[in-house]
Parts: sequence; C-alpha cells; structure tokens
Amino acid sequence: MQNKNYDIILSGSGMAGLSLVYRALKEGIWKNETILIIDKSRKEKNDRTWCFWQQEAEVSDFEQVIFRRWEKISYFTNSGLHLKLQNGAYLYNMIRSIDFYEHVLNFICQFKNISFLHEEIISIDGGEKFGIVKTTSGNYTARYIFNSVYKKPELKSHNQYFLQHFKGLRIRTTQFKADPGEMYLMDFRTSQQQGATFFYVLPLDKNEIFLEYTIFSKSLLEPEEYDLKIKEYLTEVLEINEYEILESEFGIIPMTDYNFERRAENVINIGVAGGDTRGSSGYTFTNTQKTISKILDSFKNDGHPYFKDETISTKHKLLDATILKVLDENVYNGEEIFSDLFKNVKAESVFAFLDSESSIIQDLTVMRSLKAKHFIGPFIQVIHQKILGR
Repeated sequence: MQNKNYDIILSGSGMAGLSLVYRALKEGIWKNETILIIDKSRKEKNDRTWCFWQQEAEVSDFEQVIFRRWEKISYFTNSGLHLKLQNGAYLYNMIRSIDFYEHVLNFICQFKNISFLHEEIISIDGGEKFGIVKTTSGNYTARYIFNSVYKKPELKSHNQYFLQHFKGLRIRTTQFKADPGEMYLMDFRTSQQQGATFFYVLPLDKNEIFLEYTIFSKSLLEPEEYDLKIKEYLTEVLEINEYEILESEFGIIPMTDYNFERRAENVINIGVAGGDTRGSSGYTFTNTQKTISKILDSFKNDGHPYFKDETISTKHKLLDATILKVLDENVYNGEEIFSDLFKNVKAESVFAFLDSESSIIQDLTVMRSLKAKHFIGPFIQVIHQKILGR
C-alpha cells in the first residue's frame, strides 16, 4: 500500500476534471503544483458527446475540438409541427469526447508535475489541512481535492430525481433528405408513453448523422427498447431504411432538485457531482466551464479555490425544481411544456435561461409562455420546501 502526498488531486478524469487541469495549466496557475489525476478509465474511446450553445462572438476554451456547429436549429412537436427556432446569435456546438481527451491529454502530459493513476477510487475524505483519496493501491493526500466522480445522493422525501437516459448512434446513409445544415434540438415525433421522449438529430454531413433517443423519466428501459424506437424513428419519420452504424453510446444524466454540496472542507465537487447540471434540461458542459472559471479566478485572486456565488443561481434552481415537480405530477406533460415554450419564446431567451444568464424580463417571458395554472401550486410547494424548510 502506497502513501503519497500531492498539492492537488483530481478525482475523476472526465470532462470536468480534465477541463480544470487543462485550463489551470494553460493559465499558468498550477505550473508549480504537484498534481495527481486518478481514474480507472484511460480515456481512449469516443464514449460520449458534449453539446452546448454559445453566442457567435464568444470563443470556447475548447474551440480547437469543436467537431461541428450549427446556425440553424429546429424543433418538432409530437403532432409534427416544424418550428425553426429564432436563436439569434447563438450557435449550437458539438464536441466528441475522443477529440477532447486526445487534445487535453496531449497538452497536460507535457508537464512533469502531472502524474496519473488508473485505479478505482474507494473513498474521498476532506480535512482541515489536507484530504485523502483511498484507492485499491493506497492513500493519496493533497491540499485540495477536486472530485467529479458522481454518486447518487441521499434524497429527502420531497426531492425530485429524474433520469435523462439516452442511446445515441452515429450512422452513415445516403437516404437522409433533410437540410444537413439544420440540427433538431428536440423532435417529439415518437411515443410519449414513457415520459417526455424526443430525438436529437445532428447532421454531420449529407451522408452521416448523429441521433439520440432521449427520455426524461424515473426508470430506465430494457436495452432492446431503445434500439426498437431508434429503428422506428429512422424508418417512419426520417424515412431511412438503409444505414451503417459507425458508433453508439449510452448515457444517464440525473435531473434533480437536490442541493448538491459544492465543498466538504478541502474537497471541491465539480461537474455533475458539484451540481453543475441544470435540473430542467440536463445540460452540464457550459455550467461546468463557468464553475471552473470561478475556481481559477479564486486561485489567482485569493490563493485558494473557494468561490462564493454558484453558477446556477437560487432563482434558476427554484424554477428548475418547479418544472420537475410539474413533470412528476404529469398533468402538464413534458412535450406540451417544451412545445408551448418554443412556440411562444425566442430560442435565444430560452438558451439564456438555461445558461442562468437570463434577465428578469426573459424569465417572465419564459414563464408567461407556459400554462400558469399548472405551475402555481408546485411553485408554492417548492418555495415552502426550499426556502421555508417545510
């Protein structure tokens, strides 16, 4: 059993952990720190896709690995109404995990102060002066531990906990007839029996598309059910009968109103583990990058990573919790909620809301677009539970 000490430990080397160490080294903040990155996976496969929107004038910290971007964004209702969204200056971006891993790892492996350990993490404990990560080979201590390994929290009786579960395929076909420059943010032209269910379609070129079958519900399907619905959508909606599957992926994102703990002494949780996932949508990439910016700014200005203001504001958390409660009651189903939203609100205001950057006016526009009678009761209940503790 080993016992080694470092300045910084990264528990998990997914998007959040690798983004943090990459950006810290890029900015010269951790160039003199000894850093250990622990993850049982070596990140050698294209195991997931990250998507996010940004305004055209903005430049991502990962601009070099954006695989594809779209200016034209569409939405389809369950009845087949095609809405071409007014997204203003927002572009929709896609990053393939393999490109991200290779780019980031090629950069950080140049630094002699970086070490890697490919083992399973058994436990993480914070302390006043240092924290401890226990693995199968030993104990590793550090002044700061950044954890991105997600574990389902212990929920209270009033907490909502939905799963956004999806299966994605990258396929090659000559039968795709739609505009290859237009992506489908949500296509609800599929059965809604399992909950809010939609397809997400990203044309990569005229002969290749990436699509995901996505469900918001509290339980998973059998593996063959995902395949069946994907085949139905391809043949009946997109009218594609001949295609070659190039890659596949499966993922689960928690959508919850649970109040995640950002910090436990000198352990700082980031990414999904730190509450950087929007409860109403599951989007995580942009919020994680904003949290990392706060951590790095705190290091530069105060010499430690402890920042004050959370990326997702209390206001937006309350609204997310209300939406989840409405989904749980199923009086106003998910397809109706999102359709009313995108029919009545410009997508640029929706994107600003989901990025926690919306103004009061934009928030009011979003709320007015929905059927208020279904939200008043749940919102009051959420206020009682979150603010008044009842």
